[in-house]
Amino acid sequence: MQTVLLRLASTGEPLVGTGILSLPSAPPPRDFRAGDALYRVVLAIPASAKITRGGVVWTNAPPAGTPFDRTRFYKHPISGSFSKDVFLPIDVFVPGAYCYYVSYLAEQPETTRKFYFNAPCALTLNGEFLPFNAISMESIISKWMGPRSNWDEIFGEVAHKGYNMVHFTPLQTRGESNSPYSIADQLTFDPEHFADVADVEKMVADLEKNHKILSLTDIVFNHTANNSLWLQDHPDSGYNAVTAPHLQAAIALDGALLAFSAQLDALGYPSHPRTAHDVSALMAGIRTHVIAELKLWEFYAIDVKAALEATAAAWGAEAIDVPEEAKSDLPRLAKWVVSQTAAPFVLAGRGEYKLDAGKFAGILASLVGDAATASDFAAASAEARRILDEINVPLYRTYDEDLAAILSSLESRILYLRVDENGPKQGPVTDEHPLTERYFTRFSAHGTDWALANNGWIWGGNPLVDFASNQSKAYLRREVIIWGDCVKLRYGTGPEDSPYVWKRMTEYTRLCARVFHGLRIDNAHSTPLHVAEALLDVAREVNPNVYVVAELFSGSEEMDTMFVERLGLSSLIREAMQAWSVEELSRLVHRHGGRPIGSLQWLPLDEFAYPAMDEKRGEALVARDEHNLGVDATRDSASELAIPRVLQAEPVHALFMDCTHDNEMPAQKRCVEDTLPNAALVSLCACAVGSVFGYDECYPALLDVVNESRTYSWGHGIGEVKRLLLQAREEASYQSVGHLEDNEMYIHHEDQYITVRRTNAKTGKGLFLVARSKFHNAGTQELAPITLSGTRVAAMFAYSLVRTGDYVEDKRTLGSIPVEVIKLDDPAISYDAEKNETTITLPPGFSQGSIVLLSTTIDEANLELDEFLTTGAISASKDLDLYDLNALLYKCEQEERDASAGREGVYNIPGYGPLVYAGLQGWISVLKPVIAANDLAHPLMDHLRQGQWPLDYIVNRLDKYAGSRGVAAFRDWLHARFAAVKKVPYYLLPRYFALVAGVAYEALRFRALALLPHHIQHSTAFVQSLAMCLVQMMGEMNNTSVLPFANVPCMAAGLPHFSNDYMRCWGRDVFISLRGLLLATGRFEDAKTHILGFAATLKHGLIPNLLDAGRNPRYNARDAAWFFVQSVQDYVTHAPDGLALLDTRVKRRFPLDDTWVAYDSPEAFAYESSVREIVYEILARHARGIAFREANAGSTLDSQMRDEGFNVAVSVDWTTGLIHGGSPWNCGTWMDKMGESARAGSKGVPGTPRDGANVEINGLLKSCLRFVNGLHSKGAFEHAAVVKPDGEEISLVAWEALVQENFEKKFYVPEDPEEDSQFDIDNSLVNRRGIYKDVYRTSKPYEDYQLRPNFPIAMCVAPELFAPARALRALQIADAVIRGPIGMRTLDPSDYNYRPDYHNSEDSDDFATSKGRNYHQGPEWVWCMGYFLRAFAAFHVVADPKCVADGKPSTYLYQMLSGRLEGHRKWILESPWAGLTELTNRDGAECYDSSPTQAWSSACLLDLFYDEWNE
Repeated sequence: MQTVLLRLASTGEPLVGTGILSLPSAPPPRDFRAGDALYRVVLAIPASAKITRGGVVWTNAPPAGTPFDRTRFYKHPISGSFSKDVFLPIDVFVPGAYCYYVSYLAEQPETTRKFYFNAPCALTLNGEFLPFNAISMESIISKWMGPRSNWDEIFGEVAHKGYNMVHFTPLQTRGESNSPYSIADQLTFDPEHFADVADVEKMVADLEKNHKILSLTDIVFNHTANNSLWLQDHPDSGYNAVTAPHLQAAIALDGALLAFSAQLDALGYPSHPRTAHDVSALMAGIRTHVIAELKLWEFYAIDVKAALEATAAAWGAEAIDVPEEAKSDLPRLAKWVVSQTAAPFVLAGRGEYKLDAGKFAGILASLVGDAATASDFAAASAEARRILDEINVPLYRTYDEDLAAILSSLESRILYLRVDENGPKQGPVTDEHPLTERYFTRFSAHGTDWALANNGWIWGGNPLVDFASNQSKAYLRREVIIWGDCVKLRYGTGPEDSPYVWKRMTEYTRLCARVFHGLRIDNAHSTPLHVAEALLDVAREVNPNVYVVAELFSGSEEMDTMFVERLGLSSLIREAMQAWSVEELSRLVHRHGGRPIGSLQWLPLDEFAYPAMDEKRGEALVARDEHNLGVDATRDSASELAIPRVLQAEPVHALFMDCTHDNEMPAQKRCVEDTLPNAALVSLCACAVGSVFGYDECYPALLDVVNESRTYSWGHGIGEVKRLLLQAREEASYQSVGHLEDNEMYIHHEDQYITVRRTNAKTGKGLFLVARSKFHNAGTQELAPITLSGTRVAAMFAYSLVRTGDYVEDKRTLGSIPVEVIKLDDPAISYDAEKNETTITLPPGFSQGSIVLLSTTIDEANLELDEFLTTGAISASKDLDLYDLNALLYKCEQEERDASAGREGVYNIPGYGPLVYAGLQGWISVLKPVIAANDLAHPLMDHLRQGQWPLDYIVNRLDKYAGSRGVAAFRDWLHARFAAVKKVPYYLLPRYFALVAGVAYEALRFRALALLPHHIQHSTAFVQSLAMCLVQMMGEMNNTSVLPFANVPCMAAGLPHFSNDYMRCWGRDVFISLRGLLLATGRFEDAKTHILGFAATLKHGLIPNLLDAGRNPRYNARDAAWFFVQSVQDYVTHAPDGLALLDTRVKRRFPLDDTWVAYDSPEAFAYESSVREIVYEILARHARGIAFREANAGSTLDSQMRDEGFNVAVSVDWTTGLIHGGSPWNCGTWMDKMGESARAGSKGVPGTPRDGANVEINGLLKSCLRFVNGLHSKGAFEHAAVVKPDGEEISLVAWEALVQENFEKKFYVPEDPEEDSQFDIDNSLVNRRGIYKDVYRTSKPYEDYQLRPNFPIAMCVAPELFAPARALRALQIADAVIRGPIGMRTLDPSDYNYRPDYHNSEDSDDFATSKGRNYHQGPEWVWCMGYFLRAFAAFHVVADPKCVADGKPSTYLYQMLSGRLEGHRKWILESPWAGLTELTNRDGAECYDSSPTQAWSSACLLDLFYDEWNE
C-alpha cells in the first residue's frame, strides 16, 4: 500500500496548487494481495481548523469489500486539537475517480464543495507493469484493414514499429453511412470481421500475447446511427417533439428547409450554387418560402385572440391587487402580469406560451374597477389587449434575434458546403446532399411520424450545457455542425428519464470494458458529465484498471481539469500537428517533455511537523526489477524524514500524438519531410505518445472515415526509424516510474531547428535529439556545433526524409507519397577530457526533414550520488546540542562577526544580497521559494552555475565552531557531500547544492526538535517553528554573556538589532520570554542560568533593563523585576525540583547599599543571597519606596534623555496596595521610546512615559504576592511582612488582599455609566467603556483611560483580580478594536494620539512621529498577542459555556484561537528570518525598522500552547 499525504486548508480544500490531484501511478507492492488497499490517502488537517468543530469528512471511497457507488459517502469524524494536526486516513482499494467533502459547524452547519482525487489504473502488458509514460499507441480504422486474414500482418507491422497499444475505432456494427462512429448496434461487433464477442476477445488476447500490444477502443456514449433499428421501438431515446417539446420549432424549420431544397428547380432557384450571388438568391428564397410561410413567431408570442377569449371565459374572477407603481407604467405592468400569471418563457408548440386566464382576469378587474361589470368583459378587453401586446414586445424581440441567427447560420453554412475554397464543394443539391444538412432523422414507427435530433458539435459551446436541451436554442438557430448519420441520445437526468438508453448503453459499456484494456471517449466534451461519470463507473466495475483517454475541445484548462478529475481520465489526447509554426511545436514539446534539466527536488523543509521521535526513513528501498525501477515510487522526496509522499496537483497527463486519425497529415499542413522530425520530437516527450496508421507510412492526406473504402498499405515511410525512436524512448521511460521530477528536458528552438535533451535526473542517462523541421521550404540554415558540458555522448542514428516523387492515387489501396529515408553519417563527436565537455557537429546532408539522436551520460550524476547525498545527515547530527545547532543553523551578521573576530559575516549573493543568517537557515530561506517555483533563473542559481563558492563557505565557516565534536562531525558530512557535488557539471550544481543544503537543514531541524520535549515533537509545524526560535536566540557570544567572567549561552532579545554586545540581553525581554522559550521547551538549565545571572545584579530592588553581562547594567526598568519574579514562580512551578531554585545562592554584583562599583572591584560579588531572599528584597524595597538617580547619569549613558529623566522613583500607595512609579521624563516600562528629534522638539520627551500605577505591573505584583504567600503557608518562604515608609509593618497577606480589593475599583471602566460610582472614574475623560485602564493616576489623567494591550498580562498572571464577565467583555472589545493580524495595536485607533506606522529614520517636524516617537502609539506588537490570546482563552472558558466541552476547552474555543493565529503561521513560514517580527505597522503591514525575529514574539505564543499542555 502506498501512503500519500494530502494537506487540507482550515476550510477543507486541498493545498495542492493548480492541476489534477492524482495518486502516484505505480505497480502494486510485491506483497500485494487481493483485498488489500492500493493507497492510503492521509488527510492532514491543521490543528483547530475550521472544519474540526463537529467536523466530518465524507468520501465515496468505500471500505474494503464494498462496491464503489459514486453517490454513497462514508463518514470519517474529525477529532479536534489545538496543538496537534489531525491525520485522517482514507484507504483506496480500486482505481477510479473519488471525491470528498466536509461538513462542520460554524455559526450554522456548513458543507464544503466536493474535492476530487484520482486513483490511476495500473496497466500491465503480459503481466509486466506498463507505466503511462511508456505507452506508445497507434490508431487503426478497422474498415481499412481489409479481411481478417490481413489483420495479423498489420498488427505485426504495428509491433515492429515499436508500438505497445493499438487504438481501434469502434468495431461494432456500423450504420448506413459506414462511419465507425455511427454505430447501428452497440451490442454486436461487425459481422463482416467477427463471429461473436469471443472472437474479439481472442483477437485482443492474441495481440497482447503475440505482439505485446494492448488494445484500446473508442466508446461512443453520445449518439447512435441514424438507422439503428432499436430507435424505432424506443424513439424516446432521442430528442423529439414529445421528449423535447422545445424542439418543435426547430423540427418545423428543418422540414421546411428540406422541402425547399427539393423544389429549387421548380421554384427557379439555383440548384448548383457556385457563387456568393447564388447563395444570396437562395437566402431570398428561404425568407420567402420557408420563413414567411412557417410563421415561427407563433412559437414565441402569446396568441392575443386566444388569450382574450380565455380571459373572457374566466371573467368574474376575484380581483387581484396591482402595485401602484405598475398601474401607470405599461412595460412595468406587463412584466408584473407575466410574473403573476406565467412561467418564464421556454420554446414549446405554437401558441403554447399562455397566461393563467383566471389570474389575468382578476388583475384586469382590479385595473378597470367599476368600468366593467361582473358579466361584461367588453369594457376590459381593450386594456387586456394593450397589456398582451406589451407582453409580446420582448417575445417578438427574442424571435427577431433568433431569426437573424438562423439566417446568418444558414447562409454561412451553405457558403461553406457549396462555395468556399476550403469547403467540401458538394456540388448540385440532391436528396443525398440537400441544400442544408438534416438536423433531424425522420421515420415512421408504430403509426407515428418521428423526427429525432441528430448529433453534432458547436463552435465554442459550453460543454456543461446539453445543446439539445431546453437550455439551448442551437437546433433552431442552426448553430450545430451536424452529423446527419448520428442521432443524439437523450439520457435525461438519470435512468428514470430514459430507461432504455441507460440500460443499453450500460450493457455496451460493460462489453467494451470487458474486452479492451482501454477506452477513448468519443465526443467527450459534448457527453453529459453525469452520463460519462455513471458509465465509466460501470466500466471500472468490470475492469478496474481500464485506461481511459479523451480528446477535449472545451476551450479552457479549467474545464479540461474538471472533466479529468470528475471522470478519472488517465490521459488527455494532445496533438503535435496542431502546431502552426516551429516555435509553437517547440512549445508543445516543452509542455509535455518534463521539467527543465537541473530542476530542484522538493523537500519538506519547515512546511511539515517533523516526526522527531523517529529517525528511520519513511520509505524503504526495494530491489530493482528488470526495468531498473529503482526506488519505491512512493518516495519522491529525498528527505530522510519519515514523511509520506506529499500529494501535489500536477498537469493533466498527456497522450501526445504526432497526428490523430481526424487531423490532416504533414503533407497537407506542412511538408511530407516534416513527418520524421515531428515524430522524433513527440517520441522524446515524457508522457504517453501516439500516432495514426498512415502517418509513419507518409500518407498524403487525412482520410475520410465515412466515405473512404480503400484498404491500408504499409512498408513505406519512416516505420524503421520510428522503431528506433520508440526503442530509445522505452529505455528512457523505464528508468523511472511515477516520478515526474526524474524526467527532465531542455528544449532549444533556432529557426528550423529544435534540439531536445531528455535526461533522467537520478541516473544521469539521457537522449539528445536534433530535429530540422520542414513546415515549408525555408532554404539553407546551418546549426553551429553544439557543446554539452559534463556529458559523454554517443551517436545512435541519424536519418533524413526526402520526397522522391508525386503521389499517385490507387483505387484499391491507401498509398504513400514517394519518399526515401536516407541514413546519414554519424555526427562528429569530440570529447575534451580537461573541460569535461563534448562537442557535436551535424553530419553533411542534414537537410530539412532530418534528425540525429544521441545517447548522453553524466558520469558523476547517478543513483549512487543521489543516495550518497541524501543519507547520513541525521546520523551525522547525533552529537549536536542546541548551542551547536545555533551555530550551524543561524548566526546573523553581528553574531558571525563576533565568532570570527570580525573576519567573516553572512554570505552575499551577487544580484540578490546578503543572507540573513550565516548558517543553513540563511540558505534555506532563499532556497525554499526557489525550490517551490523551480526558479532556476534565481540569482542564487546563477551564482552557483558560475562557481562553487557557496559550497566552500558553508563548510569552511564551521571550522571556527569545530571545537565541538558534533559540529566537526556534521562539517565532515557536509564536506564529503559537497566534494561529490563539485564533480557534477556546472548546470547541475544548483540542483545538488539545494539537495544537500535541504537534507542537511532537515537533519539539523530534526535534531533540534529531538532535543525538545515530546509535546513539541508531537505538535504542529507552527509550534515547532516557534520552538526553533529558542535555537535562534540562544547561543554563545565572545563579547557578552549572562555572567561577567564566563561565556555561557545567552538569550538575544531579537535578531539582528538585539544580538550583540551590551544590546543582546535585556532583563525585561529575557523574563517575558523565559516561560515560552525556555520552560515550555524544557531548557530548564538555560532558564536557571538566566534567572541566577540577573538575580546577581539586583540593585535598588530592580532587575536591570540592559545586562551587559553584569558589567554595566542599567536600572531604568520598573517592570523587569516583576517579570523576573514571575519567571522565578514559573520555574518553581514547571521545572523538575523547581523549588530548589529558591535556595540557590548567587554572588551579588553590587553592595547592599546600592553603591555603584566596577564589576572587577573587590566590593563586587562580595556577598551572597539566595533567590528566595532576592524575591523578598524586591518586595521589601518596593514597599519602602525606591528613589535614586541612575549611576553615571548623563549623555554618555543616554544621549536622548533629559537630566530629570535619570531620576527613578517607585512607591506603593498603601491606601490601595498598588505600585506607582515613573515620571513624565522617563519610561520605565516596555513602552520605552524616548523622543529623539531636535527638529520636532521631542528630544528627551518620552513617547509613552506611563508614569503612575501600571496595570501589568500590579497584576504581576498580585501574582508574586499570591506565590510567596502560598509558599509561606507551606513553610517554603520564611518572610511574612514588609515595612512601609512610615516604619509600619504590613503582612504580605494583607498587601495581597489590599491589591485584590482595589484593583478593579481603580482600573475598570464600566460599560454602563450608571456604575461609575462603584469605580474611580472621571467621566469627562472616558474615551471607551468596558475596558481596563492602562495606567491609574498618571500625570496626564486622560492617559489613564487609554485602551492598550497591557491589561491581558495582568489577566494571565493574576486572573483572580478580574470579574470574569467584565474581563471577557473587555477582551472582546480589545479583540475588535486593538487586535491586528499579527500584533496588538499599542493604542486604541480612536485615540487622537494613534499613529500606527513606525519609521525610526523619519526626522520631520511631526512631534508625534519624528524619529519614531510613536513606537508604542499604535504600531502592532507581536508579543502582546500571546498574552491577549492566553487571557482570551482563559476567560472564555470561565465565562462562555460554548467554550467548554466535557470540562475542557472546546473545539469552538480552539478554532477562535487558531483563526487569530493564521497570520502568524503565514509570517513564520514566509519570513526569511524564520521567526516572528517584533512589531508591524498598521493592520499587519511589514515594519522595516522592526527586529525581524524577536524572542518574546515567539515565546509568548509558545506560552499559549504551554497553557494547553499544562491543563
